[in-house]
Amino acid sequence: MNKIRRINWIDMVVDNPDKTSRFYESVLGLERSPVEEDAEHTSYLVQDGGQEVLGICDSAVFPNWVSGWLPYIDVEDYERSVSQIEAAGGRIHQEMTVNYNWKGQQMCLAIDPSGAPVMICESQR
Repeated sequence: MNKIRRINWIDMVVDNPDKTSRFYESVLGLERSPVEEDAEHTSYLVQDGGQEVLGICDSAVFPNWVSGWLPYIDVEDYERSVSQIEAAGGRIHQEMTVNYNWKGQQMCLAIDPSGAPVMICESQR
């Protein structure tokens, strides 16, 4: 179940997802499963004891995103939260609707005042 105002998922967008996922597999003892993005690109789902803990995504599949860690945070009032990004010193990088489980979820990739990315997500509760 997603929690409001808590990190509910983390992706990492990198140039070499195979090498990066092997790092977390070796160093932390996590398991990885390939996710075929298309005929040429593979991302990885990283699990701990069968529980999904993060995604390591091929940057070639997400060319307009940001590199590095990307936390996803659900908010109760998506429109209000997005409307406050620039007033609070951040910037909107990209807005999108993502279809999971056959229903759309609004998401906004924002950059905070420090330059760190964060995905603001419409709560699905």
